[in-house]
Amino acid sequence: MPRTSSGSWEEERQRREEVDQAYYDTLLRLSRAAEYRDGETGFHMQRLSRYARLIGSVLGLGEDHLDDLAAAAPLHDVGKIGVPDRVLLDPGPLRPQDREIMERHTVIGAAL
Repeated sequence: MPRTSSGSWEEERQRREEVDQAYYDTLLRLSRAAEYRDGETGFHMQRLSRYARLIGSVLGLGEDHLDDLAAAAPLHDVGKIGVPDRVLLDPGPLRPQDREIMERHTVIGAAL
């Protein structure tokens, strides 16, 4: 049904902006949760966000798409929240059983 007043269009635009802001806030908070577990993961996620934006820019994506890409890219490792510290913070090469645990972060992230 078409809108009949400019006020209702403005209300709809404002609601969309609020939903968009809530979306970006959620992505940011999930990224920060992973950063708190492991500082190196946090730095990696920030770098990835910048790289994703740069690649999107080279590909000619618009500013809205670049914002989405930069916000979503850090979430690729968010599943590390569910990896035990003894595995996540292990500085050496991971033992085979620990590597299996680490590799599950993708499944955990997808579930989030």
